[in-house]
Amino acid sequence: MVRIGDVWDRTVDVLRGRTAILIGIALLTLVLPGIVAGALGTVVPLQDPFIVAVPLVRLATLVLLVLGVLAMTAVASDPAVDRAQGLRIAAQRLLAALGVLIALVLAALALFIPAGVLFRLSGATLSGAGTLDMSHAASGYAAGAGLLVLLAALLGLWLSARIVPLFGIVVNERRGFGALRRSLALTKGSTLKLIGVLILYFILTTVAMLAATMVSGVVARLALGGDATAGVAFVVAVVRTLISAGATTVQSVFYARFYVAAIEREQRMAPLA
Repeated sequence: MVRIGDVWDRTVDVLRGRTAILIGIALLTLVLPGIVAGALGTVVPLQDPFIVAVPLVRLATLVLLVLGVLAMTAVASDPAVDRAQGLRIAAQRLLAALGVLIALVLAALALFIPAGVLFRLSGATLSGAGTLDMSHAASGYAAGAGLLVLLAALLGLWLSARIVPLFGIVVNERRGFGALRRSLALTKGSTLKLIGVLILYFILTTVAMLAATMVSGVVARLALGGDATAGVAFVVAVVRTLISAGATTVQSVFYARFYVAAIEREQRMAPLA
């Protein structure tokens, strides 16, 4: 199996040695698009005709996010790849990556369909605020639906661990949907450790995001005044974008280095097969 400690050490080496390249990619594909989307989402009033542009901008932001992750994967996978080359490789592999991601999203949604059906049969309803009202739900159906949600979440976590090297495969092996099966092969024997890494990453990112959001919100209110609701929301959105960009960069580099380590292990094991 791949040693996660070694992968993390190599991740740190890449983050230190290729800082300028990674920051440049993150600024272009993660930070600036995120700030623009945040500005539109917090400054444009709901009755403004330009509000229709917000979903389109957010969609473009997601596409640029995928482009950035692909570029950082290329840079972290090969020390000979610079920022320009990384972005060029990312552009070439973008459609393949988007196709695989759409398939994964559809599969994830399908996991929760049985639970949704049981919730519907139980008599649970969605309130106007988008929350689930269980006051009139039949307990048997509700319990079954809750169990299915838990199972779907656990299966989703398992799948998330098994696709850690996915973008490394899409970028370096130029595979499309075949990257999914290849990813399952490369993560064999490392699933539990990767699940632990994902849980730890989620906890650290969530804590950092909550802390940064609260602090930036308080500082913004003191600086702009309590009535500057849009301004405070924009400042918070910028801070969240910066935290998210940093977390995505670290995650992308770690995933790329795991891919490289898995390939190296595969090559060492080949003569023994």
